Amino acid sequence: MTTQARSPRAFLVLAALLALLTLLSACADKALPPPAPAPGPVLPPPPLASPPQNWLRPSLFYATSRNVLDVGTLTRSARYGALRSRETSYGECRMSLSGAGAGASDRMDVNVGLETTSRLSRAAFITELERAAARTPNREVLLFVHGFDNSFEDAAKTATRIAHGVGFQGAALLYSWPSVGSAASYLQDRNNAYWAVHYLKQLLSDVVAARFVGRVNVVVHSMGNEVFIRAYSELADECARAGNADLKKIRNIVLAAPDVDREIFLDQHAQKLMSLGARIVLYASRSDMALAASALVQGGDYERLGKNVVCVPGLSVTDVSDVRTDLLGHSWIGDSRAVLTDLRCVFTDGCTRQTGKLLQEYVCPVSTRTFPAPTGNQDRSTSGQTFWRLIVTDSATGPTLGGYKLGLPWP
Repeated sequence: MTTQARSPRAFLVLAALLALLTLLSACADKALPPPAPAPGPVLPPPPLASPPQNWLRPSLFYATSRNVLDVGTLTRSARYGALRSRETSYGECRMSLSGAGAGASDRMDVNVGLETTSRLSRAAFITELERAAARTPNREVLLFVHGFDNSFEDAAKTATRIAHGVGFQGAALLYSWPSVGSAASYLQDRNNAYWAVHYLKQLLSDVVAARFVGRVNVVVHSMGNEVFIRAYSELADECARAGNADLKKIRNIVLAAPDVDREIFLDQHAQKLMSLGARIVLYASRSDMALAASALVQGGDYERLGKNVVCVPGLSVTDVSDVRTDLLGHSWIGDSRAVLTDLRCVFTDGCTRQTGKLLQEYVCPVSTRTFPAPTGNQDRSTSGQTFWRLIVTDSATGPTLGGYKLGLPWP
């Protein structure tokens, strides 16, 4: 009797358990899938490249910490003075080129003029710089920093001569610090060069952080080396601490006739300059009378880095004593066809400067050799045991006006 009474009840309990399991199974099958990961930021497309450089009326971008004399209008160019400004101005110059180009001597026979100077916002400046850089496969920028006794217009003309002389098709950029533009204002210029370090650091940071800038080449002349070397050294320190690799976009650095204390450079800056793997070319000359005068102004006992040859492991040291395009043997960076031809090779991947006929190798005297090589691989040109002398002849071949635009486009 008890067994028979309990059987239907047990059956009902078993059925209920089965129903519950079925329901749970069905719920499990219908469970929501895990949430999809949040979408990442939408990256902007690469900018459309600017039209090819027109070498009769080339474009030059600029950033300057000079004071603004005239902000410019639709009918009038912006103008910049010789005083300091705590606000960096950005913009674009339209230049003009005329002349025969390569002449019979080493000096480039090209006349350069400044037609218009337009201002841009900081954001628009970076955008337009990226568009111009996109004209080259490596999205390249060529930055020029001028030296002592340069007005804004003087510096713009030299930057244009260099860009044209090497046939640079990317974004040509000038940084102009507040040089007075007078030979009598040497000490004032030197003071302003130290002051400008902060502003060049800001520009370098902006350029290398630009998403669509791939590679930066830098040419620095004379006292401009005080600005650049200090700015780059400080950034190298800061990037090492922060783990920021953007500064490695600067792949080529040319120190032309550097008006800096040689001992200070070797003790405080050389290793930092070489720490990020950039190719560094130092142009020095025993014929540079301007640097000899600078040494006297400093007290006479402290030689300038660009005067005479010093062999530094990690630097490609090049003697340009035979280059004389001006009376003082100092302002040849945008004028000498031999130098410009060598510069073109410096900026070109796969171009070995030492295999041509333009450079001749010499063993460094023991008295000119400096500290041991930095970490990393040194090749023959940067071993610190030899230096290279630039060979200058009146019949040397070189660029002609607009010649690179059609015949030898920038790689």
